Order: sequence, then structure tokens, then C-alpha cells
Amino acid sequence: MPDSLPKFPRLKVFMPGLVVGSIIDAFGYALFLIPNKLTLGGVAGIAIIMHHLWGFPVGVLYFILNIPIFIWAFTKLHNRTVWSTFLSIAINAAAIDLIALFFHKSGMTTDIFLAAIYGAALSGLGIGITFRSRASLGGTDLLAQIIHNFTHLPFGQIVMMIDALVVISAAIIFRNAELALFPLLGLFILGKVIDVVQEGLSSSKAAIIVTSKEEDIRQFILEDIGRGVTILEGRGGFTQEGKSVLLCAFAQKQVTFFKNHLKLIDPNAFIIIGTTDEVIGEGFEKRF
Repeated sequence: MPDSLPKFPRLKVFMPGLVVGSIIDAFGYALFLIPNKLTLGGVAGIAIIMHHLWGFPVGVLYFILNIPIFIWAFTKLHNRTVWSTFLSIAINAAAIDLIALFFHKSGMTTDIFLAAIYGAALSGLGIGITFRSRASLGGTDLLAQIIHNFTHLPFGQIVMMIDALVVISAAIIFRNAELALFPLLGLFILGKVIDVVQEGLSSSKAAIIVTSKEEDIRQFILEDIGRGVTILEGRGGFTQEGKSVLLCAFAQKQVTFFKNHLKLIDPNAFIIIGTTDEVIGEGFEKRF
């Protein structure tokens, strides 16, 4: 039976993106987060706490703390995934210490608010580029998989608990509540920047149109909007009458023109317009 299953090609890691993403993330940590004792959780956060307690370089600590995680990962995950993550962390760790050395560990600002914003934004940009390159900066995700393997707790909850524990620990150890408050802002910014890098700044629109004037609307979408359209056969749940259902995607800037003209063509049309984060296909993004 296994021989009958389809085999899909494995996606290759885009090495330049892995390198660039790892270095950009390092700039966020070395110039903003580390000098201000700010952590965003995870293994990197533990390394930052240890650095300020005992003075060891963050990059070295970060790499060493990941070694036992990698030893476990090699027994559970595909080697290509582990090796690409190992490489990204090695580059990231080396870049953090080199950048810190060049700037004499002083960073770019002592304003903790600015440090949280810019540090998280640069880190999010770097992580987003790394993700788009089909790689990862590892750390928390791999550690969470180990804990999940033994406890069977939901993976997402484990990641949140690890990050929260590290952030709260930093605030307690350094006796500064702001070290717990500002990372919350940083984590929000981090997530948003990662989303923007992976999905783009502008969202597209998708429309579902239930109409009795299928041909007129089809021509309008193809000729005036310049988009493709898929026609489905539908039936009213109340009347049981057959109606055409048109499905199409278009640019956000076309939404007003689209709605106004649809109402002129068929005032009785039932229209649902929603926002989509990503559209892949003819006329839109073509690469995965």
C-alpha cells in the first residue's frame, strides 16, 4: 500500500534568503534587544538573561543552548530541515556577536520603548525572510516539539508558555516590570512583520456573486475588470431555483468600481466580497 501513495518533491531551501534573514534578525537583537535586556522569549531570550547575569556572549550561549535540541531533532525530524535550521542558527549566532563587538555592545538606543519596536521589527523581518526561504531559526519551535513529545500538550500552548516564562523570568531577575510589558508589544510587532513579509502589504479581494445575469457579469469581469472568473451551478435554498454563482479575485483598488458596476448590471444580485491575504495564480502571485 505505501507504494501507491503519491510522492511530492521536497522544497529546496533558498540559501541567500536564509543568510540574509539570519543576519537581519541578528541586527535586531544586537543593536536593540540585547543591550536593553529585552527578550522575546524562547532560547534566544534565555541566552540574553544568561549574558546579562554572567557576561558570556549571547551568540555563543544561543548556539550552545540549541545543541541538545538539535541532537533530539536529528532523531525525529527530516535531516534537511534540521540542517537548514542548524545553519541559520549558526549564522545568526555568529552575526549577533560580531555586530555586538563592532558596536561595543552599546546598541543604538537606551530608550526601551524604541528598542522593543525596532528590535522586534528587525527580528520579524529576518524571521519572515527566513521563512520565505523555506528555512527556520529554530529555537522555541524545536524545544516545544520535545516537550510536546513527552507531555502531549498542544504545540501552540507550549510555545506560548515557553515565551511567557522567559519574558516573566527576565522581569523578575532584573527587577524591572517593563522587561515584561514591552516584550508583549514587541511580540505583537514581530508577528505582524512576519505576516507582512510572507503575505505582502496589500490584500486582494475575492467575490462570490449569485446572479441571474451570468453572461453580462462574466463579460464585465473579463473585459472591464481584466480578471478571470469561475462559474458554478447553484440552487436557492428557499426557492429551489437554479442560479449561477460566479467566483473571482481582483485587486483591492478595484473594489469600488467592481461593486458599483455589478449593481448596475444586476440590482438583485447577491454579492459577498471578502479580503484575502494571498492569491496565487494567473494575474496574481505565481510562485509558492
